[in-house]
Amino acid sequence: MTKNVIDLESKRWTKWPPRLLARHLMTLSAKERMETIISRPDAEAVAAALSDQDFYLTVKEIGAEDALPLLAVASLDQITHVFDLEMWRKDRIVPGPALEWLDRLFRADPRRLLAWFYAADFELLVSLFKKWIRVAQRPDEIDPLEAMDFLPKNTLDDQYFWETFYPQFEDLIRQLLSYLFETHYGFYKELMDHLLWALEPEMEEAAYRFHRGRLEDRAIPDYYDALEIYRPLDLQSIPFEKILLSEPEQDEGSSSPGFALMPMAEGTLLQRVLTQVDDARLVDTLRWEMAALANKIVVADGLAPDLPHHLHEAAEKAAAMVNLGLDLLSSGNESLARRAVQEVYLEHLFRVAQAKVYGVQKKLKALLRNGWIARWPLGQTILDAPWADRVAALLHKTPKVFRIQGAERHRVTDVFILDRRDLHDAKTWVDVVASVGPLFDAVGVAADDLRGKLWLEGQVRVLEEVTLGVLLFTAAGTALLTEQWTLKPIPLAHWPGLFARATPERMETMLQAFVHAQIQDPTKRRLAWIYVDALLRRYKEETEAFSPNNPPEARLMSFFLFEPA
Repeated sequence: MTKNVIDLESKRWTKWPPRLLARHLMTLSAKERMETIISRPDAEAVAAALSDQDFYLTVKEIGAEDALPLLAVASLDQITHVFDLEMWRKDRIVPGPALEWLDRLFRADPRRLLAWFYAADFELLVSLFKKWIRVAQRPDEIDPLEAMDFLPKNTLDDQYFWETFYPQFEDLIRQLLSYLFETHYGFYKELMDHLLWALEPEMEEAAYRFHRGRLEDRAIPDYYDALEIYRPLDLQSIPFEKILLSEPEQDEGSSSPGFALMPMAEGTLLQRVLTQVDDARLVDTLRWEMAALANKIVVADGLAPDLPHHLHEAAEKAAAMVNLGLDLLSSGNESLARRAVQEVYLEHLFRVAQAKVYGVQKKLKALLRNGWIARWPLGQTILDAPWADRVAALLHKTPKVFRIQGAERHRVTDVFILDRRDLHDAKTWVDVVASVGPLFDAVGVAADDLRGKLWLEGQVRVLEEVTLGVLLFTAAGTALLTEQWTLKPIPLAHWPGLFARATPERMETMLQAFVHAQIQDPTKRRLAWIYVDALLRRYKEETEAFSPNNPPEARLMSFFLFEPA
């Protein structure tokens, strides 16, 4: 039944006009996208209806060599966009990759490559050829046969001689120059004269200006403009001033980019609101806004636009931060959220969310730099699971939280902070880690007292494996043996007797009393107990299979420090 529904849906799609079809192509896998396009009799029109950025991402997801059929039906603007992202690294042309892409386009459709040559900026062509070939001109007074002894070996007219720095592409370069020579000698001659006399830095600088202008037209900013998304914005300062794009053409031109909507989490407030938008102008505006945000993230975060997973990561981050900003602004009310996407620029929502998220990270970094963790020479290794992993996730370039994902097979993975619940969890994690500082201080351990004295057969053999939980349980164990709360490794000979007394219930009572004695503030005490309680639950899980008369081997116990007998 499912297969029949899919088949009927795909047949219905084949009848859609190009622009309407292009809007839905990004919901398919990259391979299905390409197959859908090239199977249509109007493949060129369908490809042209796909936005330049969606086209580029499709090519990269498929793989450059496998995407030749797609390059064969690409528009010149789409080809130019591919080359803009593949031929440049910042403000410099990379000649090798440029030749590789020209070779691919030539193999896909030689006529399309030649059409692109005539449409390309002349300054770009000069800059490319200057990096590909060395050109010399035969002096008028020298016979052509004599000139062959000292001039480059290739020539088409016995006037301009050239040799390539890329021998593997010599045939391709010869075919390109031969075509220009045969179809437009004036163009060929002007190109050769510029290769002889034009200054390469000036040509490349002019080509870069055109290159940057095209990227800006596609909402791909330079670095300093991209950093604007990280300028904090207060929730109360958000302006309701959005101006929608002009009415889109229904049958002509390319569709607005859809790549930034692909990784949007299902069921989020933003996703639910967007499914309810039916105003074509607003839809196009939102698609462009999300694409612009993703592009700014790529540039500002130093991601590689030619790597699909980097582009997907940027789009996922954009969607998460906009969703968080929308959730904060509307307090989760869908009606208010629908109004917000109509009247508030998504970048403002992004900036509000970023300010909140980085506020949490700033507090965490201050704790690591100046708080109790800084008093441990190995820093955050003192933290127990899951707090060590949670802190590590919050220290990502963009802070993340842990979530259980997967409907059938559950797995814990780190994800961008999506909503107020995630933001609250992140704040709580930092507060919990901060709250246990007095417990660390009360144990009163010096790393030098432990260095080189740890039992090499135990679970905790080096300082990197020492955690606050280990210190607390060892101190509690010592108190059970000596009635003094102090940190001393447990003698191996005393382990069976200690285990018989150190039941989870007894340990809980002791640690509750310790926390109560060291932390006076009720709120901080409650937060600290969240940390300790997680240790106790783990301790119970690890020991419930044993009995007082059948203790686990000391070398398998990760909660205590031991010393040999």
